[in-house]
Amino acid sequence: MKKSHFIIIPAIILLAVGYRFTQIIPGNFGTGEIIESPNKQYSATANEWFSESFWGKERHWFEFIVKDTFSGEVLQKLETDPIAGLYFGSRSNHRVTYWSEDSTEVVFIFPEVEIKMKLILESDSEKSSN
Repeated sequence: MKKSHFIIIPAIILLAVGYRFTQIIPGNFGTGEIIESPNKQYSATANEWFSESFWGKERHWFEFIVKDTFSGEVLQKLETDPIAGLYFGSRSNHRVTYWSEDSTEVVFIFPEVEIKMKLILESDSEKSSN
């Protein structure tokens, strides 16, 4: 009788752990948009992320990234708490990311807040130091 407990109890625990993993979808998941700059040299990404740990701790945040399209280098990155208002992303018709015509600035526009990222390029900083 005792030997069956050594098999049944671990099996129940294993099933419970497996069930919990199917509930939380391990890792981050979310939605967002990627918009190329007018000169095609940069891309701006706005993401809304969600995650939940095995023990139920939830995290919800926004992430804004500007990358060099050719090298993949991250030029600027900002993480914030969620911004209320507009639903955006791959499953929405609402756009939040707008580039300036000269591709030197990107603005993420929400109903109650705007986030501006100005690109400071090496050629710009060299000009200002001379």
